[in-house]
Amino acid sequence: MIVRYTALIGTLLLFAAALPSIAQGGSGEAIVVELGDTIVTRAEVDDRFQVAVRLLARRQGVLLSDQDPALIEQLRQQYLDKYATELILLREARLRQIDMPASVVDTALGDLFASDAEEEEFLADVELVDASGQELLRQVVRDEKTVELLTEHLLQEIKIPPGDVITLHHDVKHSLATPEEVCVRHIQLASRDEAIETKAELEQGASFEALAESRSTDNASAASGGDLGCFERSHSAGRSEFEKAAFAADEDELTGPVESRFGYHVLIVYEHKLPREPTLNEAYAEIEREIALDKLPERIQALVDSSGVIIHADRF
Repeated sequence: MIVRYTALIGTLLLFAAALPSIAQGGSGEAIVVELGDTIVTRAEVDDRFQVAVRLLARRQGVLLSDQDPALIEQLRQQYLDKYATELILLREARLRQIDMPASVVDTALGDLFASDAEEEEFLADVELVDASGQELLRQVVRDEKTVELLTEHLLQEIKIPPGDVITLHHDVKHSLATPEEVCVRHIQLASRDEAIETKAELEQGASFEALAESRSTDNASAASGGDLGCFERSHSAGRSEFEKAAFAADEDELTGPVESRFGYHVLIVYEHKLPREPTLNEAYAEIEREIALDKLPERIQALVDSSGVIIHADRF
């Protein structure tokens, strides 16, 4: 949900630039966001952007140095709107007395950085290596977590009529269905004759698991009695003979020999799971949340519309 929310909020163009005159902060720096008594300068937004964009790159496992500078600048321009929205949501969180414990921030930073040295290297890349840089990093992460928690509150407040859930369940239940699967044990052998002999022993009462452990050339599954686990039916024209045999077999029916590029197999299907669509009761909470997520931008837009925020995009 948070990934979906973050992507959503990053692409909403919620505001327009205003005021023809150039407002200045106390330091002479151009003001780019005004929200009540809060004013934010271009330098402050740039510092946060440098941290935020590097956090994004770190989470996605990409090197910022490999990215097109034009793309970075485009992200910077978009960040002004995103940060203004974040300020509005953080103000709403304060009104609701939503507080983010320091322990949550510590855990989040621990997930991002394996050591203090990694965090220091990150801050050096941002060119914020002193205590103020560490505090800015913590503040950015704290704000992210606070917005996530507020988002959960907003989602809970969105009331979804039961009829909407019923209608959507009817439309999507097929896509929510669990697929057909078989759960299989097998004994892989080098020749057809060995497979025929092994099958005959099994039909006479020999232990499938014991023979798999002692004879199967598939070392990976032999240690677990030949268990391959469960797999779905593929719908390609190139289905293997092994798969065809497995899905054609009844539960607990010895099948084989079946030839594959690995050798010859004797197999047994110990469970066959048919496709199953979830009932309304089973899917209700998931579908209700999906509808609420679709309505979340409207809820955020309402907060924006009533916020009185002013963005000076032309100064950024």
